[in-house]
Amino acid sequence: MKKVISLILSVLMFSLIFTGCDKNAIENEPTQNDAEIQESGGMLSDFSTTDIDGNMVDESVLKGKKLTMVNVWTTFCGYCIQEMPGLGELDEEYADKGFQVIGIVKDVYDYHGNIDAGQIELVNEIIDEIGADYLHILPSYGLNQAFLADVTSYPETFFVDENGNQVGQSYLGARSKEQWQIIIDGLLESMQ
Repeated sequence: MKKVISLILSVLMFSLIFTGCDKNAIENEPTQNDAEIQESGGMLSDFSTTDIDGNMVDESVLKGKKLTMVNVWTTFCGYCIQEMPGLGELDEEYADKGFQVIGIVKDVYDYHGNIDAGQIELVNEIIDEIGADYLHILPSYGLNQAFLADVTSYPETFFVDENGNQVGQSYLGARSKEQWQIIIDGLLESMQ
């Protein structure tokens, strides 16, 4: 049994290293003005879900945070996993500036729409191994209806204000910590 698990993990790690998540998995150029704020009710102005530990999470998690980075990722996406340690560092380093990172892990449900315990275990292993110690939530039906159904490439990242309104554009593909710092600094400055 141990050999089977080792083989499965080896195949998974190999696929994470050598496969992309989509043709957009490496950074794409922005298509909108970063300072633009969506004011139509807000994509995250009203939601309810759970985190990976089963704790309830709603829009109140945004309150008191000037800017929240929402990173949609999957366990099969090597680019997603590669950028997550940097996101964890940004979450910690920018906390005093009213900034936070929230991950939404997209591939935790089975074909019947039930939470797959094996996937949750894999998510926790990935997070523990790479040190992505920020909030990770599950994609509820409401979140899927609001905007996640349109996410087709991983990772996809967007930013919201404390009312759940999108700030700037969505970003397809992974970026380095330094590249995210430039984007975050620009967004925080534009919101003053």
